[in-house]
Amino acid sequence: MKQLIICLFLMLGVAYEAQAQDDYYIRQAQSYMREAEYYNKQADGYDREVEYYNKQARGYMREAEYYSRNNNPDKVKTYNEWAENAMDKARMYMRWSKDARDKAIMYMKRSQEAMERANRR
Repeated sequence: MKQLIICLFLMLGVAYEAQAQDDYYIRQAQSYMREAEYYNKQADGYDREVEYYNKQARGYMREAEYYSRNNNPDKVKTYNEWAENAMDKARMYMRWSKDARDKAIMYMKRSQEAMERANRR
């Protein structure tokens, strides 16, 4: 009788442990999903910055064309430099956006793997 009770408690303990392990993987998957969402939002913000700097560069190029037609080489040079700086910033934000999207994909894969581990048990 004593052995039966001990065996029953051991089986319950093993079942509880398996459930706790499943819960761990589910929580881990949820955590990875939150990380993926964070990096996607970050990439969206970087994409908005890219649009802003591209628009700014186009404006500077229009100004440079205007001053080029009016024979003001100093202003043309200045606006061309500003346009180049804006394009550099746009390229930088594009790179950051790509990196953030890559991290989001990595966390999505990790989340999927954790869910698969939870479902295997």
